[in-house]
Amino acid sequence: MQRDKFLIEQTKLDEGWIPMTVMLNFKMLASLSKNVDVILKALETSDLIEISEDKKKIRRSLKHPLPEFNEGYRKAQEARTVYVKGFPLTDTTIDKLKAFFEPYKPFETIVMRKYQDKDKVFKFKGSVFVQFETVDVADAFMKAESVKYEDTELLRKWAADYNAGKAQEKEERRKKKADKTKKTTEQKETEGDEEQPAATDNKLPKGSIIFFSGVSKTCTREDIKECLDKFDADIAYIDFQRGHTEGWVRLQGENAAKPVLDKTDEGKVVIQDIEVTCKILEGEEEDKYLAKVMEEMVASKNKYNKAKRAGKKGRARGAKKRGSSPSRDAVLAKKKAVE
Repeated sequence: MQRDKFLIEQTKLDEGWIPMTVMLNFKMLASLSKNVDVILKALETSDLIEISEDKKKIRRSLKHPLPEFNEGYRKAQEARTVYVKGFPLTDTTIDKLKAFFEPYKPFETIVMRKYQDKDKVFKFKGSVFVQFETVDVADAFMKAESVKYEDTELLRKWAADYNAGKAQEKEERRKKKADKTKKTTEQKETEGDEEQPAATDNKLPKGSIIFFSGVSKTCTREDIKECLDKFDADIAYIDFQRGHTEGWVRLQGENAAKPVLDKTDEGKVVIQDIEVTCKILEGEEEDKYLAKVMEEMVASKNKYNKAKRAGKKGRARGAKKRGSSPSRDAVLAKKKAVE
């Protein structure tokens, strides 16, 4: 209830009464039955729900009012909620999850975590939040030696720890982005008209190139960056052209690629809902690629320097005084007045 803003607003309209026509818009209830009489018959013995005299509306019993949804209530709920990850991305339903968690009951709610793909379709992330009835029940689940779904060992975390970790990751990404922007701005300000060092003066870091293959032909650099940002990749450059199915990502720093790939599923990532294979360039492959990049950087730098020198010469010529113009220190001759 506390997650459904629409339903909360509905309870404010008519002393808490909600029409059954509105309730049947909820897929969970409609999947059980669309027959109003059947639903009301099942609710007759409920201590929590009241039925209106005309049998057209229901509301929460006034003897059991909703709690106030403040920060204290949120923390109390979070204290008995657990994050569980490792369920199949496809063919996982709420009914299957309820059946799976049956041995660990009593629990109140199971929330399937979902995201919107490029087509605005909601898809399961493979993880859930389970809110148990009490902290003790949640604690017993967390202390279980092993919890497997089919043959997969599930990752379990307290919701509070998970939320704190995500908040910290978000803050670190924000700081890293801000620092990178600041550094770039400072470099541009200090460069001025100074000669740029040739690219050959610097060596590109080794262990920093990720080769990827299998992307969609509609994939863009932005899609690739968005994916790798989730693994805290500090990207220097994405060598990729739209329409191709493979490319390279150059990261900042020596051996920067390994920590990124260690966070993936054995080198597998999902871009535009397609599984993409990633690997670190090594040995001769890496040497050839870095040599190619250096050549391109040298050519680009030379072109830049040439254009800049040409611009300076142009400004110098443009600043030259015309022969008829007096010097700055010359006294202007008085013109005779025309009578």
